[in-house]
Amino acid sequence: MMSGVAVVRYLLANNSGLTAVVPAARIMAGVLPVKTTMPAIAITQISGVQRNTVAMTETKRYVTERIQVTAFATTYATQKSIMNLIRAALPNTHATVNSIDCDSLLPDLEGPDVFDADSVIYEQSQDFVVRFAR
Repeated sequence: MMSGVAVVRYLLANNSGLTAVVPAARIMAGVLPVKTTMPAIAITQISGVQRNTVAMTETKRYVTERIQVTAFATTYATQKSIMNLIRAALPNTHATVNSIDCDSLLPDLEGPDVFDADSVIYEQSQDFVVRFAR
């Protein structure tokens, strides 16, 4: 399925530096299942908009989506390390990614540090803006 989530997940799950710390199977599109082994990464869509034109006859229709990538870990240091690996794995991009015409992938807002004391999980997110042809 063509989506910003698919672009981001593909790039993260195929980055050897990141998958050495977070296995590709724990880099997931959508919300993490309950009791997922840490560390893990969740990739979700925050918003999206299709580029509309008057004619709407273009063969390519570009969509821009805000994608949130959230790192989950059992220590603060690991959380920060994973966030750095995520940023390194998602450089400013203009390329075909797993057969998706990705016009651009750019970093955006960085989220706050979050700690869940009940489950002892540290988390932080980073948003990316992905523009691709549908």
